[in-house]
Amino acid sequence: MRSSRLLICMAMIYGMMPFTPIRAAQPRCDGSPAANKAVVLRFYALALGDFKVREAFDRFADPGFVEHSEDTPGGTVAGTINFLEGLIARFPQRKWEVVRSAADGDLVFLHVRFSPQPDKPATAISEIFRLKNCRLVEHWDVIAGPPDKIVNPNSRF
Repeated sequence: MRSSRLLICMAMIYGMMPFTPIRAAQPRCDGSPAANKAVVLRFYALALGDFKVREAFDRFADPGFVEHSEDTPGGTVAGTINFLEGLIARFPQRKWEVVRSAADGDLVFLHVRFSPQPDKPATAISEIFRLKNCRLVEHWDVIAGPPDKIVNPNSRF
């Protein structure tokens, strides 16, 4: 046993065998507000930062996930995935940026700046996620597009 581990190590050192790093385990989730917030931020980064929507839902959402967004057909996981993948395809230079986040019990709140492309004004999004057993089970959002005329000197972000 020891000699086979030594041979594998030597093969990796001399480049005869590809090295695959071991992925770190997911942090343990205890259902606390801080842990729930961490789950949502990891979900958001994977789905809308890395654009791996299906993987994010597989890893972080409950199969019975309920979507309350008015523009998502069916209010289901599949409808939400299809909607987000379509949005990503429609805006090739899109960017979602979490400006701030907060958690209260099983609810996590995000304030997000969505930029469809670099030269277009940003849309403000408020996201609310409900978690159960460290899995996303519900989502609501409030979306405010760029105003026609800005009369308030304070930024929305």
